[in-house]
Amino acid sequence: MKHVFLPFGLDGVERAPLEVAAHLAERFDGRAVAMFYPRPVESPLVDPMGVGIIDYADQGPDLAREADTALAAMRARIQGLSSGADRVTLNEQPLKARFGIGEQARLFDLTVVGKADETDWRAVFETALFEGGRPVMLVPVGWTRPCGDTVGVAWNRSTETARLIGQSLPLLRAAKKALVIEIEGWSIPGPDGAALAEYLKGHGVPAEAVTAPRTMRGPGLDVLDQAEAHGVDLLLKGAYTQSRLRQMIFGGATSDIIADATMPVVFAH
Repeated sequence: MKHVFLPFGLDGVERAPLEVAAHLAERFDGRAVAMFYPRPVESPLVDPMGVGIIDYADQGPDLAREADTALAAMRARIQGLSSGADRVTLNEQPLKARFGIGEQARLFDLTVVGKADETDWRAVFETALFEGGRPVMLVPVGWTRPCGDTVGVAWNRSTETARLIGQSLPLLRAAKKALVIEIEGWSIPGPDGAALAEYLKGHGVPAEAVTAPRTMRGPGLDVLDQAEAHGVDLLLKGAYTQSRLRQMIFGGATSDIIADATMPVVFAH
């Protein structure tokens, strides 16, 4: 995880998870790059798949003023970091539109997005997730401390989760402990959690597996219960094994974990 991407908007400079990005860059002897993205235009269009916002219009002088304000605020935050400031680079060239987040994310090992009530974090998260092709870390509101000493894997044996594990091996190897979490009745055909734990041990990861009963609350919340009970401070989850549209209508494990996780979660689709 040597190249960490931190997109931020004008309304979210103070809530962007800068400390987390700086810690990751410091931990893996890499760099975090913070880059400004503009607010969407007044009449955004939803793309045909319902994945993100198309905002192609260049806002001209307004964009330049917003960018200058946001860059100055982020520059001050970086200078005020208690540690890791030397690992963070502020890209002075702002993105022209928010869809550029997905394009930039393709050249980073991880994109870090913070949740916040007042900002468009969900659109930023989904743009990076679906368009970037790389893992995306979603950080809860107020989380500024390091993470990754105890890593949990929400294992439902899916292709999405298998892909994420391959992309996240540096995070797993750096952990003091890894916990493979399975929920009874929540899986597709494939190797079980014990087999995944053995695979991870072969990569030098101190892993163990746990299987918990499924409750009426749903597998996503069951996973979070196990993660919290075992002190997990970073969770890995394959995103939208079921379709995003279906989860928007009926709910699902990904949606529940996005909504209720109290620790940072790394997703990949």
